[in-house]
Amino acid sequence: MNLHSKLRLFHRKISPWLLPSILFIAITGMSYRIGRAWFGMSKETGGKVLHLHSGEWLGNHGSVIYLFVIGGALIFLIFSGLWMIFAAKSPKVPVRKVHRVLAIIFSLPLLISAVTGIAYQMGGKWFGADKEVLKFLLSIHQGSWLGNTWRPFYILFLGLGLIGLCLTGIRMVIRNRPTNKARLQK
Repeated sequence: MNLHSKLRLFHRKISPWLLPSILFIAITGMSYRIGRAWFGMSKETGGKVLHLHSGEWLGNHGSVIYLFVIGGALIFLIFSGLWMIFAAKSPKVPVRKVHRVLAIIFSLPLLISAVTGIAYQMGGKWFGADKEVLKFLLSIHQGSWLGNTWRPFYILFLGLGLIGLCLTGIRMVIRNRPTNKARLQK
């Protein structure tokens, strides 16, 4: 089995297990930013949503480990997915084409968001990073560099892109799973 086949297999095997956590992080991140920007979500409610988004419910160390594992796995999925895109021929299956296009569009912004989110949590909780460094990391993570008007659109763009990747990815896994009838014939 060559590297390409191993990466594809591992990518397919690990992604369904990460799906609930990745969707949860995407939805809570979008809910916080859009709720605060467009729907007047209070700081108290926003704090509760961020508590969920950042895994604070797992405690100081648990939240960092949770985000490191999920974020690290997302980074692996991004790199292994890009490897497959550039190492394989163009797919014929429509859902795979959509997944591929979404991956090309969202890989860099999702990579940046994952790395800065992990760095923000680790820097703040474990390494005592300077407040200016943490502010800079959070600014990149949540798109503050776009200003208050465009930041919610950026988060919506990222969140919907990640959800789209999850849904098309799980569709491919379900589509390729052998049916009971096919298993019985073997």
